[in-house]
Amino acid sequence: MSWARRQTRRDRIALWLICLVILVPDGAVYSQTPRIGTETFLHRRQALLDSLGNGTAILYSRGEETSTGYRADGNFWYLTGVDEPGAILVLSPGGPERQVLLLKPRDIEAERWTGERASLTESLRVALGFDRVRRTGSLDNLVTARMKHAPVLHLISPLAGASESVPPDLEYYHKVSGRIPGVSIENSSRFLESMRMRKSAEEIAAIEKAIAITHQGITDLLREARPGVAEFQLDGILQESFKRQGAQHMAFEPIVGAGEETTILHYEKRDQTVRVGQLLLLDVGAEWDRYCADISRTVPVDGRFTPEQAKIYDIVLAAQYAAIAAIKPGVTVREVDEAARAVIRRAGYIDDFIHSTSHHLGVDVHDVADYDVPLAPGMVITVEPGIYLPKEEIGVRIEDDVLVTSNGHRVLSEKIPRERAAVEDWLSEARR
Repeated sequence: MSWARRQTRRDRIALWLICLVILVPDGAVYSQTPRIGTETFLHRRQALLDSLGNGTAILYSRGEETSTGYRADGNFWYLTGVDEPGAILVLSPGGPERQVLLLKPRDIEAERWTGERASLTESLRVALGFDRVRRTGSLDNLVTARMKHAPVLHLISPLAGASESVPPDLEYYHKVSGRIPGVSIENSSRFLESMRMRKSAEEIAAIEKAIAITHQGITDLLREARPGVAEFQLDGILQESFKRQGAQHMAFEPIVGAGEETTILHYEKRDQTVRVGQLLLLDVGAEWDRYCADISRTVPVDGRFTPEQAKIYDIVLAAQYAAIAAIKPGVTVREVDEAARAVIRRAGYIDDFIHSTSHHLGVDVHDVADYDVPLAPGMVITVEPGIYLPKEEIGVRIEDDVLVTSNGHRVLSEKIPRERAAVEDWLSEARR
């Protein structure tokens, strides 16, 4: 085979691999065409560039290795759609090449074990939607050249606390400013944060798909939720259901707990056996196109709530209804939280409500957000009040995902039963 033919073949392979990375970020073969594609990531980067004004912004991929390979952190994926370790994004608003992606050098020997990586070709650049794709060794030359014309470095990653380790971008900025006189570091983290807080139609559609998968997964789990079954078995049913529906990943480590374990907020052992008379608390969520669902339901293992269980359940449900009713543009998350607390406080259980009512939802289950910013159309938050009584082995949490609209709100998970009688019917129907 001639060199030209070999290169053409490599370009085709590279294009296919990169399209797979962008269109199917976690490598899954989905039953439907994913909605988030190259143009979306390109538009996001352009919007961020327009906000920065001048200078240069650098963002490192800070993901982790999973059972299905490397997954980039939420910020890096949000802007690139690329899941590759060691990748670096360089944005230069006033530069000749405004969007540059840097990838680690290839290691041919390692690739025989881990799989072939793409070469730096024009096909690769076009597939990714960047002005230039280079290797990470080019970073110093790129930044030094830009500092001659616009000596400003923008920090676009989330702010880190004083006791936390220094983020890699900020660490690099300090090195640059220590070598090039006059370079300033500007806090521009609010721009990316603000972008992620307000979801587009395609992002909302992805969240709704994740919710629908979660609904079916819980239904499949409830079919086997009887006394004598182990919590880890129910967890296995849930995960199998998610994968069967095309969701390769869970949005977070699921909580499947019965009895006293319903009162442990982040219970993850799942090593107990469900017993007669217990409640079963599920806090679970599937992921679709990297967007998360986050749903909690509490069900009676015997099929019917006891009077005491029903009393607590109804208080929590009333608190959730009050919080959801408060959601509209201009309201803060703290006000939504207080609406739920007021109901639980009047019922006399405020000391047994030990967490916040809401958090933002998106690429990350606890999505990046500024909680001092009032709610606005396009934001998606959870609403999850709860009451936890360890001595009585009663823990109730009801959680739904809610979209802020122009004139109020829409419960994205409305189809998942939550009224007490509806939950009992749901459990009965699932077992038939």
